[in-house]
This record gives sequence, structure tokens and C-alpha cells, in this order.
Amino acid sequence: MPSRVKYLLRRSGILLLALLPALFPSSLAQAQDGGIRLRTVVIDAGHGGHDPGAISKSSKMSEKQINLDLALKLGARIEKELPDVKVIYTRKTDRFVELAERGNIANRNHADLFISIHVNSARSTAASGTETFVMGTDKSQSNMEVCKRENSVILLEDDYSTTYEGFDPNNPESYIIFNLMQNAHFEQSIAFAALIQQQFVKNGPIRKSRGIRQAPLMVLWRTTMPSVLVEVGFLSNANDRTTLNNAANRQKIADDIFRAFSTFKQQYDSDAVIEIDESMLSPTEPVDEQAAIAGPHYEIQILATSKKLKNGSAELKGVTQYQCRLINGMYKYSVGNFPTREAALARLPEIRKKFSGAFVIAVE
Repeated sequence: MPSRVKYLLRRSGILLLALLPALFPSSLAQAQDGGIRLRTVVIDAGHGGHDPGAISKSSKMSEKQINLDLALKLGARIEKELPDVKVIYTRKTDRFVELAERGNIANRNHADLFISIHVNSARSTAASGTETFVMGTDKSQSNMEVCKRENSVILLEDDYSTTYEGFDPNNPESYIIFNLMQNAHFEQSIAFAALIQQQFVKNGPIRKSRGIRQAPLMVLWRTTMPSVLVEVGFLSNANDRTTLNNAANRQKIADDIFRAFSTFKQQYDSDAVIEIDESMLSPTEPVDEQAAIAGPHYEIQILATSKKLKNGSAELKGVTQYQCRLINGMYKYSVGNFPTREAALARLPEIRKKFSGAFVIAVE
């Protein structure tokens, strides 16, 4: 039986808000009985305007269109069934909104929850499934690929270096700034993310869950309320793409997020404790070997043999994506493409669970 983790939805956030009123102005609506209620949600349709986001191989589908459709469908369901909740959209049309402004919209309106909707993409067409991100500093290779793609939107903005204090989305060293950030609403964000993923697995048209992840995403960085970024599938994957291209399936996805929102609100308003499956907090996935980094980078060598192995060989222990190089008469097998040695070392313990002698190598 999977272990469970309990999260108290409101009190931890209230305590931190009381201690840090200057940094985290209370965004939680006061009810007439003095209690705190979830009254305002901001729904963010990622990308837009001259920023299309991910684009299908045929160029017939763009992420910005799917995001907007899902956001409007979700908002309409909330407005219809939970009329006491005020719904605010960062955009309701095909227009460009700066990343900083998306969070500012939520802050200015004292929102109680921020939901950013996106569609994923990867250089490996095998990657598929849903995942929900919360603000954090996990810089593993797969998470960094998402971060770079989503944060690179700021390059389309005027004077982005001033707005984002010199942050460079393509420079891994820039992400150190997030280590200085503390999120007063981390547990609430995790709890809501878990509810979303549980709905996707139970009811969604795409039921493969890649879990809950932490990542330094700029759109979540400055929000002063529980916040999540939802990746509803991969536009680069044929099956996910076909699913997302169907309006009925997009309605199902919006309905899944609504059910998660409704449950979160009910439990939040009643100061309930939510239990989630701990396995969702540490998802595992194959290393994406096709997401190669140009130029010098780091990999993890898993084994070396005198003869070239066949795909599916027992010595590969189920690994299907890897690099193989013939060096000095030996076939050397490695996995991963990491921008820094630090990133490779962070993944090494996981790889050593299968290959105890694995080690980090530098590749020119």
C-alpha cells in the first residue's frame, strides 16, 4: 500500500502570513464568521499572441490555442457551479501577456489560487502524459528542460533583463536566485497539484501521470498564493496530440481540473487535512537521452563492455535510451545530457539504484 502524506491546508499558510505581512500580504478572503475562504481564482492561459508556445510538427496546432480553450472551459465551469468564486483570467483572447504581469494580476486581485495551464513538448516523441508543477528548486534535467522552455518567454518582452533582475532563462547559473526564495504556500500548492493529478489518472483522457514536480518557474515565482502550473499532455507525442486536438477531450481535462479545484476549495474552506499518495511527490521517468545539449555537457556512464550490446540486453537493465561510444576498443554506455556537473550529480543516486558503479563524465 502506498504511503500517505498529510497536509493541513490553511493553518500553515495563515501562520506565515501573520509572521510576514510585508512580504506576503494576505490574499485570503475573510468570511463573515471570521474564517478564511477561497473566493478568487486566477486562471492563466499560457503563452499567447506572438508567443505560440509549443507547435505541432504539422504546424496545425499551437499550445497557445489549447491553453486558452482549456482556461475558458475551466473558468466557465467554476462560474456556473461555484458562483461565490470570482474568476479572473490573465487573458481571454489571443494576446501576449508578460510572465511577470501574469503573477501581478493574481497579486493585485488578492487571489486565493493561481492556475497556469500549459501543453508540454519534448525532443523525444516518446514523452507523454500529464504533470503538475509547483514552485521549487529541483533542477533535474527533465525539469530544467520545462523551465527553460516556459521561462524563455521573457526573451520576447521589452527590457526583460531589468524586469527580471538580470535573469537569463538559458543560463543554469541564473536559477540560483530561486534558492533565495521561500514559498509560504508550498504545502497548499502541493495539495492542489495532487488533486489535479489524481483526477487526471482517474478520469482524464490522458491517464499517464508524470507526477508532481518542483521547478523554478518564473510565472509562479512572485505569486503570493498557492500556485500550480499544469502540463496537460505533450504536443510532441502523437497520441497526446490526437487527444488534445479533440474538443470533447479538452472539456474532460477542464472538468478534471474543476473537480480538483472544487475539492480543494471545500477542504480549504473547512480547514481540512488532505492525504496524498507519497509516490506522486517523487516521480521517476526514463532519462530523455534525445534531448541533447549542444556543446560541452555531462553524462552518466553506466557500463563499459568489449562487445556492443543489443537493444533489450539484460545488461542494460531495461534502459532503452542511451549513448554508446566506441573508445579504445570498449563500448561505453552513458545516459543523460546535463548542462552542469551539479545537475548530473543530482541525478546520479537515482541511476546508481540500477548501476552501482555509475559515474559522471564530461563530454566535449
